[in-house]
Amino acid sequence: TSNGGTVQGFNAQIAVTDDHLILAAAVTQDGNDYHCFEPMMKAAVTAVEHLNQHSKPGHPRELGTILADAGYWSEHNLTLKGPARLIAPGNHRDVNRDARDQPTQGPPPPDATPAQQMQHQIRTPEGHTTYKRRSATVETVIAHLKDQTGLRRFSRRGIKAAASELHLAATVVNLLKLHKHTLHPAT
Repeated sequence: TSNGGTVQGFNAQIAVTDDHLILAAAVTQDGNDYHCFEPMMKAAVTAVEHLNQHSKPGHPRELGTILADAGYWSEHNLTLKGPARLIAPGNHRDVNRDARDQPTQGPPPPDATPAQQMQHQIRTPEGHTTYKRRSATVETVIAHLKDQTGLRRFSRRGIKAAASELHLAATVVNLLKLHKHTLHPAT
């Protein structure tokens, strides 16, 4: 409640490719992102499988490494079966500082916990370089959703209506991306 009234709050989630195509979008009422990781990962895997079934032979998409910020940090998400992932153990500034001040090489120690393994992996030069791509992928697409479609807040009430708005906006962003690629394939 706020000032005696109720404010409906939604948590919008998107999964995107490195070239800014939105693979999956969802709206939840979860206050924490870590509950959203598994369904979004599964939706992204399913989307890539679907794209590969309908793509030209010899041009498959690969899911690659899933990149997630500290909001998705949980032992469940670290140990979940599925594609390779890098989940930040802290905020962007702390991840950069740790990679700079405590760099590591090679695989983590064999007795490391899942959390220690991820912390080790994200401090390697390869892991840190890969993780830094997150802000250039998903954050760019979030900006496109806000600026190209005007989706700064949901205008309809209810979770189904909000999800419909997000899916429509995601479709618009994808169509604009595909249209631009068709007109200017080199960019």
